[in-house]
Amino acid sequence: MRDRGFDLGSFCALVGAPVRECVVLRHAMVRGLKDYYRAAYGYDRYGAETVLHIPEKLSQPYIFGFAALQALRDRRISEVTKWAIARYTLDIADYGSDSGLPYGFYAMLELLQERELLSVDDLRYALVLSAGEYNPFRGMEKRSILAFFSGVVSGAEMAPAERAFWGHSLLARHQEGLIMPALVDRVMAQEDIAPNLRQELCRAWINCRQPHLDVAVPAPGATARTEFVGQHMPFWVAYAPSWPEAQMVRRGLVWLVRLGSDPAEVAATYLGHRDAFAEQLQEGAADILDEHWSTIPPRQLRALVEEGIALAGSIALRRRFYTLGATAFGRDYIERATSDTASSVRRWAVRQLQESG
Repeated sequence: MRDRGFDLGSFCALVGAPVRECVVLRHAMVRGLKDYYRAAYGYDRYGAETVLHIPEKLSQPYIFGFAALQALRDRRISEVTKWAIARYTLDIADYGSDSGLPYGFYAMLELLQERELLSVDDLRYALVLSAGEYNPFRGMEKRSILAFFSGVVSGAEMAPAERAFWGHSLLARHQEGLIMPALVDRVMAQEDIAPNLRQELCRAWINCRQPHLDVAVPAPGATARTEFVGQHMPFWVAYAPSWPEAQMVRRGLVWLVRLGSDPAEVAATYLGHRDAFAEQLQEGAADILDEHWSTIPPRQLRALVEEGIALAGSIALRRRFYTLGATAFGRDYIERATSDTASSVRRWAVRQLQESG
């Protein structure tokens, strides 16, 4: 269909849509193409004439993804038809070509995954197919992202090392930071992924390197998709991302302690770091002290709090260390903050004293 253009009648036949749904699908195709033009150009480029561009534009997998998302969100289209559209979207993905990965690709996979219609071979094929895609979750809502990612890292059909690898790969390529802590927690909370594998992910993120994971690549099977995986997956394992997103560094430090490392030792090691992720390492150290301060010997804790106050790279972080000091050792730390070099910290400290009486 791609070579000769997109034909709505042929598409409806391929996905088995009944006649009453074909009109709805046509409207979804138009709305999706309008979404693409708004994303590409910032406005509805062709208006009422958008429908005339469907045969040419929707033959491109990337652009078709906009239309598929509209169809998936339309309540007038049956679940059976939506599943068929999601499978069709997987079928038309074109590895290595411009505009070859449909927009919202993982939203299609999540729909199939939710209904247990996505085999592990198809999931692995899709992950390899999209392994070079940055911001892979584009077009998805938060709930859908969390559900899909959880399915990848918890699926028992894959070996733990492979699930850890795909978790790392997806996280490192994700460009939206707000949901990142929740995603990191999903992979780190997987108890059937051995602690040493999860610790290795943490150390890789903290040190900005590839994780050392013994990922077994499945032997090429009897289908075109398993053969594709056997051919291309070794490359993506060998060239796993080595540069983490900022929240991976911060949460990685927290989870390193949750998985068994000494909280005082980890906090002391990374509080004074000066590199690209210095702020995230300091925030991670503060998170560790907030969570584990009662288990750290008082003299050692006080030294860490003092170091945090002295080295904090932001006003908000300095307030956190003053608060931690007050929690552990009394309001003297808030009184000290009234003499801080930053006026905003001084005003904050005065308010804290007034509110506490």
